[in-house]
Amino acid sequence: MKTLMAMGGALNSKKPEVLREFVRRAGGRAARIVILPQASSLADTGPGYITQFLALEAQSATALEFYRRDEAGAQPQIQSLREATGVFIAGGNQMRLSILYGGTALETELHAAYQRGCVIGGTSAGAAILSKTMIAYGKTGPTPRERIAQFIPGFGFTDKFVFDMHFRQRDRLGRLIYAVATCPAVLGVGVDEDTAAIVEDDTTISVCGSGGITIIDGSQIANTDVAEVEKGGPVAVSGLTIHVLTKDCCYSRETRAALLPEKALLSE
Repeated sequence: MKTLMAMGGALNSKKPEVLREFVRRAGGRAARIVILPQASSLADTGPGYITQFLALEAQSATALEFYRRDEAGAQPQIQSLREATGVFIAGGNQMRLSILYGGTALETELHAAYQRGCVIGGTSAGAAILSKTMIAYGKTGPTPRERIAQFIPGFGFTDKFVFDMHFRQRDRLGRLIYAVATCPAVLGVGVDEDTAAIVEDDTTISVCGSGGITIIDGSQIANTDVAEVEKGGPVAVSGLTIHVLTKDCCYSRETRAALLPEKALLSE
């Protein structure tokens, strides 16, 4: 099974439900985690995640600490990825990742790891870059507007979804609708903070964490003026389908249907 975990940022370190699930899916006590810290500008990002993963009883955790493109692809880095059962991509600025890794031997190894079943997870910028086309920059607001988002190539583990992070906390509905309106074949997935959208085999999504995810399906769009609007004007879209899912909910890309778990009523 191929698994992506797109995490919405601001993960709760005191109640690390999302990272615990990542470690569990990567093998639990047999998990060998490789951390890509380069999106962050903080020097302690790699060591900090190493501490967290070891506290969650992963077998090992190591960070690939390099910050120049000509340093990418050293044999120890490649060997670490070949032995990994989980790869975690830290948050920050996703363009730092695409600049350093794009077109390198390390990017090739990341894809090989994903194909053999290594769990690939990322938080914030590290989640945005999971898709073939990612949102690199954008503005906030609930209304889609012309040029509300800027798109650049991501790592390309999936071409079926586009992810947006800190979703409700930073009011990013408009830019995700805009992304889907420009390419209705792609499902938009907005992930709240301290939450993960777990994508399995490019077909199903499940949710873990304290928040929710918003799925925007443009397959039934009846009409939109997204190609005609200019100068930052508002974009009209008719026929979108939107799902808001929380912990233990599931969604199927094949059936375009969501499954919500039954919840027993609490007796007084």
